Amino acid sequence: MMKKFGIAVTAVLVCGALTACNATKESLGLSKKAPDEFMVSTRAPLSLPPEYNLLPVAEDSYKIEQQEARQAETEDMTGAEKKLLAKMER
Repeated sequence: MMKKFGIAVTAVLVCGALTACNATKESLGLSKKAPDEFMVSTRAPLSLPPEYNLLPVAEDSYKIEQQEARQAETEDMTGAEKKLLAKMER
């Protein structure tokens, strides 16, 4: 009984001695480091990319542009060529 009590007291004293030492606290990560206000640097303001205001093209408008381009191409075609092209698109 006395031996267990002696071991417990010794363990408490060793823990107390280790936590009292600053070097031990720092190595165990128990100490808190306050930030240095003079080491704080300011960050540059956020900037937007140059093409930020451009919107993506909707699929419908893209399809309309393609149809207009096809119509411009088919104006120079003969009737047989237009029929053949219509069959190919199906």
